[in-house]
Amino acid sequence: MVPSTVTAVVVFLLLVTPGLVFELLWQRTRPRRDESTFVEVSRVVLTGVVFTGGAAVTLVVLEAAASGSAIDVVDLLRDGSQYVTEHPAHVLRSVVAVVVLAVLYGVAGHDLLTPASTRRIAHETAWHTAFSRMAAPGVRPYLSVQLKDGTTITGYSAAYSTEPDPAKRDLLLSAPLAIRSPGESEAHQLDVSWQVMAVSGAEISTIAAAYVGTARPAARPRRRWVSRHRWQVALVAAAVVVVLLLGR
Repeated sequence: MVPSTVTAVVVFLLLVTPGLVFELLWQRTRPRRDESTFVEVSRVVLTGVVFTGGAAVTLVVLEAAASGSAIDVVDLLRDGSQYVTEHPAHVLRSVVAVVVLAVLYGVAGHDLLTPASTRRIAHETAWHTAFSRMAAPGVRPYLSVQLKDGTTITGYSAAYSTEPDPAKRDLLLSAPLAIRSPGESEAHQLDVSWQVMAVSGAEISTIAAAYVGTARPAARPRRRWVSRHRWQVALVAAAVVVVLLLGR
């Protein structure tokens, strides 16, 4: 659903955006769970309310400490439409500040709730892990695909679909192709004119993979300084926002 009014856009930014940022970060370090849409949306909204509430409290404290640094909540609640009409720039600046602060609080909150040793979880199929991510640069996965009827097909991995249900996927093998029928000890090599073969995931029982070729040394992934100190960076950025508001 796309917000269609100014009020809906503001509510979306204030309540949904911070919760959505927190949820996306949370999913990167937690196993995927089979949840209903209602549960996911409720969690996004509730976390958004928490972080937006924290940001709103920050602005209320700022306004109490330095009048004019943020919107006057009392005047806004007394006559909201008139206050917005008289102070549009002030209201806009405060809304932007609340959204930015809420997002930064969400980032900091996630990192503080996540153990430093927790590694990022890749939400991907086992096919993608085995045929793509585990294959070192310079090698090709050579697959031995055993079908449910006992037939074994071998060939290089050329492509595959990524539907969550393995029965709905398709696997594409490329030459050289060979087929060993059930009960036979030797595989039958297909003519070189046959370049590719498509195999339905619904017919596959098991897949074995061998990585053929000379692997090139891969660059060791390094976590950037910002990634390692994300919650500190988020809080510093929030402090910068506060300082900018005080300077108004």
